[in-house]
Amino acid sequence: MGKRTAIAFLCCMLAISAWLLVKPTAVHACSCAGPSPVQDDLNRKTAIFAGKVKSVDKPRGGLIRSSADPVEVTFEVTDVWKGELRSETKVYTAMSGASCGYEGFAAGQSYIVFAHGLSDRLETGSCERTKLLASASEELAALGAGYKPTGSLESDGDNNRAVWGTVLAGAALAIAAVGLAVSFKRMRRSDDSQ
Repeated sequence: MGKRTAIAFLCCMLAISAWLLVKPTAVHACSCAGPSPVQDDLNRKTAIFAGKVKSVDKPRGGLIRSSADPVEVTFEVTDVWKGELRSETKVYTAMSGASCGYEGFAAGQSYIVFAHGLSDRLETGSCERTKLLASASEELAALGAGYKPTGSLESDGDNNRAVWGTVLAGAALAIAAVGLAVSFKRMRRSDDSQ
């Protein structure tokens, strides 16, 4: 029995040594290639702009959450280098850096944002050049002068209200015209019967 005990002891020692020598390392789901030149980003991205964060809306807590759940960030856009952006623009990013989300957005801070995706659903992340505007001197120098954003979401609301106001006024006039026509027709009938 001494031989079996010695073999078991050696196997345990070997397993413990292997575990101590080969420690598991932290693994990150997000892996980014090195930054591309700003000019390449200017050609590839849907939008590039600078702006101040108005709000950061994180997903509501639920039973099941993912690091990829979208965070909606609303910007007050000040300068644009690519894209047709409104003065208030929304950008989405993953909730966690583990899913390549940009975790640095804070209300009241200004950023330069490099975004991809559809123009009505812009997205950014930690693998983009998105960063605080104060630390974006290299990007700003490479991009040169930008241009101002177009109207705001509020002006769209004003335009929609004006359109609906016109439609309702037109409908009211049409109903009034029909009412007058019916009244006039009834008056003529009553005059004809007398």
